[in-house]
Amino acid sequence: MFAAMPRPKPNSTPDDLAFGINACAMALEYGAARSLMFLRDTRNPRVLALADRARHAGLSVSEVDERRLDELTASGVHQGVLVRLKQFAPVDIGAATRDLSRASLVVLLDSVTDPQNVGAVLRTAVAVGVQAIVLPLRRGATLGPGVHRASAGFSFIAPVAAPSNLAQAVRNLKDSGFWVVAASAGEGAQSATAFDWPRRTALILGSEGEGVGRLLLDLSDFRVALPMDPRVESLNVGVAFGALAYLWKRQWGDAG
Repeated sequence: MFAAMPRPKPNSTPDDLAFGINACAMALEYGAARSLMFLRDTRNPRVLALADRARHAGLSVSEVDERRLDELTASGVHQGVLVRLKQFAPVDIGAATRDLSRASLVVLLDSVTDPQNVGAVLRTAVAVGVQAIVLPLRRGATLGPGVHRASAGFSFIAPVAAPSNLAQAVRNLKDSGFWVVAASAGEGAQSATAFDWPRRTALILGSEGEGVGRLLLDLSDFRVALPMDPRVESLNVGVAFGALAYLWKRQWGDAG
């Protein structure tokens, strides 16, 4: 008797892949896709429209069965369509923040491993108009299928930088005139709602469990915390960033 084939693990999904209608639509719109696969028997007009758009763009388009889509996405919610992606080209932080005449917000994520949180941060970052989102090559989630889906494809237009050393990136930002603000409760933290946000802010957020690492806290100029009911221990990173980013934007949003 044959044993059942194990379901693919989530981390077996190829990194150069995005799935789901919204993520695939954004990948096609912004030139990030190199090929498309869709469910052979689909009647979903949105999926069929994506396949037509890919063909008109000169991309390779394949009709496959659901088992193949499940295999590639580790049984993720693919909605009958996926794209393979071109190689990711990170932005240069220095180039993105060179204009000293404008107010600038840069966000740095320290050890944030949940793709849902990273995707939420990227989507909010595009909405707010940040100059760069720093996702280090180590110590956290990088751009991949889960992030693309969680961001609804805004990962393809978010200005993502990927330095190998997060602490050095912070030092470089300080040399470029940024004040470094760590989202961290505890001793020395100011209320984020009363804080006088610097015109050029580099905002560091850590994971919900561990928070911002000690080295980065030591490099920070300020620490801020969102005032909360004491029964709420913490907020997830995506929610916290949204609140903090709009507090900065309330003060500097028209100065860019």
